[in-house]
Amino acid sequence: MALLDMCKKAKVSIVVATVHYHQRQSADRDLKIVNDYCVKNGIPLYIKHFDEPLIGNFQNQARWYRYGFFKEVVNETGCKGVLTAHHRDDVLETYLWQNQRGHRVKRYGIGKEVEIYGVKIVRPLLDKYKKDLVEYCINNKVEYGEDESNYSNKYLRNRIRKQLSTKSLEFKVAVYKEMEWKNQQLLMDRAMDKEFAEGLGDAVFKDSFIENERDISVLELWLVSQGYSAIMSKKWLKEIVRQLTRINNGVIPLKNEHYLQIHQSTVTLKRFLPYEYAITFDKIECVHTPWFTISDQGPRTCALTVSDDDFPITIRNWHPGDAIEMRFGTKKVSRWFIDRKIEEDRRKSWPVVCDRDGKVIFVVEIGCDVVHYSDNPNMFVLK
Repeated sequence: MALLDMCKKAKVSIVVATVHYHQRQSADRDLKIVNDYCVKNGIPLYIKHFDEPLIGNFQNQARWYRYGFFKEVVNETGCKGVLTAHHRDDVLETYLWQNQRGHRVKRYGIGKEVEIYGVKIVRPLLDKYKKDLVEYCINNKVEYGEDESNYSNKYLRNRIRKQLSTKSLEFKVAVYKEMEWKNQQLLMDRAMDKEFAEGLGDAVFKDSFIENERDISVLELWLVSQGYSAIMSKKWLKEIVRQLTRINNGVIPLKNEHYLQIHQSTVTLKRFLPYEYAITFDKIECVHTPWFTISDQGPRTCALTVSDDDFPITIRNWHPGDAIEMRFGTKKVSRWFIDRKIEEDRRKSWPVVCDRDGKVIFVVEIGCDVVHYSDNPNMFVLK
């Protein structure tokens, strides 16, 4: 309410968005306070009633619910962003909460600006304590409501908030200075880790992530430098490092269709490609695709001889049921995969060459049919 009144006095063009969670008796009173103020001052008001089943931590669920609503209002009204009334006590509360939970953080406390759901969130009151805002409301005759659930002992945040409310200003100033010092240390550590991670390149010896004293930070920053954009929690990063300690050759699945490939203890970030593809050619041409390459040279296991009668040829991924005619009879490609011990996830995107009639004439690295084999191949298809 203090922030709302300050915006009105500063003649900021605003709309108001509020969520009614129906979780406490005073919520109706608070909604009435907001509504009365907006009606009196001609400010558009958007209200959303929480209508989801409670899942897990209500405070966390409520947070994402309201920010999703804020995004809806911003999109509907064309606003530049959202102003929230977080204050200095909220900063300290978050810092103490982070300390107690042992969270890995990019910054302690909360920042003046952040982006949530693609919407700019600005917190202009972080230099004010709660008592300053209460005094503002009293001095300017702005009605406000006190949320009694703030002093419940149900959540750790609430317990910290309750304890913080009893502390002196000197105590709060000292805690804030401690937090700022820690943030400076974080920035320095982050800068050093970023420089180290970005210097690792595309293929990294896995011990770079295991032996570094801030291994998960280096791993996260290296993944970011490689274009990986998923949210990475401390627990998730630690699990990846744990797996790296155990694997010298293999694959670690990640989020967002990526995976880490470990070969002879060297780590590279890879992206899962769609299994399904089919590309048709009217003539022999050298091309490179994410699944295969056509070249004028290569190993014998990638060689075949095609004639004009074969075109247009299609190179596609293997389908269950594919078979190829060999000198000793017809053989299913799936049987070949089993004999060669080729993993199932690799089979799905394996390149197969078909002639104009859709007949399989070649399977990369496995062989071609009797008609298209010769000592003078004119086409090489490499996986």
